Order: sequence, then structure tokens, then C-alpha cells
Amino acid sequence: MSGAGASVVVPVIAEHPAARGLRGFVEAGGHVAMDAEHCVRAVGTWRRIDRIGRTGAGMTPYPVTSPRRTPGGTASPRLEYEVSLLSAGTVTVWAYLSPRNPALPTGGLRYALSFDDAPPLTVDIHAATGADDGLMNSQWARNTSDNLNMTSTRHAIAAPGVHLLKFWMVDPTVVLQRLVIDTGGLGPTYLGPPESHRVDRGVTR
Repeated sequence: MSGAGASVVVPVIAEHPAARGLRGFVEAGGHVAMDAEHCVRAVGTWRRIDRIGRTGAGMTPYPVTSPRRTPGGTASPRLEYEVSLLSAGTVTVWAYLSPRNPALPTGGLRYALSFDDAPPLTVDIHAATGADDGLMNSQWARNTSDNLNMTSTRHAIAAPGVHLLKFWMVDPTVVLQRLVIDTGGLGPTYLGPPESHRVDRGVTR
């Protein structure tokens, strides 16, 4: 049907997961979004930096003179986020990071991500995005003008349910603004999706 006054049929998928068993940030619309400061646990010393992100605060390991760390192990510095995913499969996790210069003379600027007990996946932020602060290239200029450096990792989720997403310190001075998990429904937005609903001990926030 076409022309003025024509109706358009839009398919809608309603998601109504059972509240029982949900914890942390709950998937909806094919994604989960969480602000860095809303971790369920911080291992090691981290500092909250007010208003550094495009939508709020950021989190960074402290002190800035810390040595490079190998991610993994019970004492390794990390931020942990509980998430409830509604299906199994491969997901993409986007890390929203503040543009920063490497603090160490070698190895770029790195962090790592993992789910549950899986081995951490390490990302060299500048190598992944092509931003070069030394040459002041166009990608570095775009990142600094947008106040954002986005990188991603892909992870296999074996089963739906509650999972623990871990953001590991590798290098000092990395500033995390947000984490967004794309389970297949994430659309393009300038600021990213609003933070997902959070269930904490049966209370939805």
C-alpha cells in the first residue's frame, strides 16, 4: 500500500524475561549498556573521574605511575559487571574510552576484557583504532574532538543467564567511560544507548 495516508506495518518483538534469576544489567533490545562507575566490584585501586566521559564519569586504575600488569588471576586489578544475557552465541563488547597518550615507553596503551572464567582478551587501543598522538593523524583528531576512543572484542557465550564481565587493567592511565554489549540489536547512535535496567537483589534500578 502506498501514497498519502498509507499505513506501514512495523514488526515489534516484545521481550519479557522472567524477573526470577536476573541479576545485574539486563539485556533488552539486543544489547546491554553500563556506565563504568556502576561496577559490582573493583579489585585493586581505581579512581572515579567526574564528568570526564561524554555521558558521565570515568574509571581509571590508580596510581598513574603503576607498572604494566598481566591480566588474569584473583589479585589482578579489574572492574566487574554482572549482566543477564537472554541468549547464547557470540557477542561484541564495545569499550568507550577517553583518548589518552601511552604512559609507558613501549607497548602502546592496553586493557583486557573477559567473561566469567574465560582468558582475558587484550586490546592495544591505538593499534586497534589507528589513532596516533605522535603524528596527530586524522583518527586521533576525530577521537579527541569526540572525546571517545571505541574498541571492541568478540566473546562466545555458551548459555543464557547471569555472566560476569571483567574489565582488566593492563596499562595505567586508561580511562573507561562505558561498556556496551551487542548481542545482535545494537544500532548506531552518537552517545550510545541509555544505561540498561539493573536488578540488584530483586530490585530493578
